[in-house]
Amino acid sequence: MKTILITGCAGFIGSSFLKNIINKNYNIVGIDDLSAGSIKRLPKNKKFRFIKGDCSNPKILNKIKGKIDVIMHLAGQSSGEKSFYDPVNDMKRNLFSTIVLLDFYLKKKSKQFIYASSMSVYGDKRKKVKETDSCKPISFYGLTKLSSEKFISMFSNKKINYTILRLFNVYGEGQSLDNLKQGMIRIYLTQIFKNKNLIVKGSLKRFRDFIHINDVNKILQKVIGNKNCINKIFNVGFGKKYLVKDVVNLIRKKSRKKFKVFVKTNTPFDQYGIYSSSDKLFKAIKYRPKTSLSEGLDKFLLSIK
Repeated sequence: MKTILITGCAGFIGSSFLKNIINKNYNIVGIDDLSAGSIKRLPKNKKFRFIKGDCSNPKILNKIKGKIDVIMHLAGQSSGEKSFYDPVNDMKRNLFSTIVLLDFYLKKKSKQFIYASSMSVYGDKRKKVKETDSCKPISFYGLTKLSSEKFISMFSNKKINYTILRLFNVYGEGQSLDNLKQGMIRIYLTQIFKNKNLIVKGSLKRFRDFIHINDVNKILQKVIGNKNCINKIFNVGFGKKYLVKDVVNLIRKKSRKKFKVFVKTNTPFDQYGIYSSSDKLFKAIKYRPKTSLSEGLDKFLLSIK
């Protein structure tokens, strides 16, 4: 039975993934400092052990005894806007934590290091991007994510088997409506449910690619132990371009909420537009995302009403 270490296990993606594999043939260790995650999201199961702490702290990792076959590094600071105001914190949570975990991987003689990177590494491409496109991040967040990728790649010379997943906009059930700094869908729903109006930062002609949490969970599961995914970088997106104005209109239709839209100055270092070509991933794992944005919004809205 494989043992998996999940960092950020109490966060949105981490806790959702954890719940999806808790009844699979794995033992699971989870780490989270609960700065953004919630302990209420964690399951009570004899196959799961939770450690409260910062995964960039080697002393916390030393509490983990026994083998760790797979490290699923999902923890990190995930807001480009927050990174603008506190780049030191961003570096610690994203880059330094990755380096510490890579060293831990070597000590444990693990088999696979799976890293949740970001579309932010590409910068402001304003097109559909492939993994072969150049990376020119425009935020400190994107820079620390790309730097982490570079460290992972260099550590591969020490016999580390890695899989880097460049996540595009992940949304869905379990994403709390208390954060106006990260996640376009979540930010917009938080505003219309709590503030009654919607402030859009930047042009309504900007565009994004959205992938539902259910599809992300499937992808994460299929990457584990997959020989087609070793020492490779993959985009993880639905692969469809959505204009912000169309997202707003879809939210209005699905939520049946009446709200005014106010367009203001864009967020610092925000990408104008980007969406993914994820065919490389789909071929490697023999799976394509199933949940459209329309269906995903239905699921998300049902969970918060």
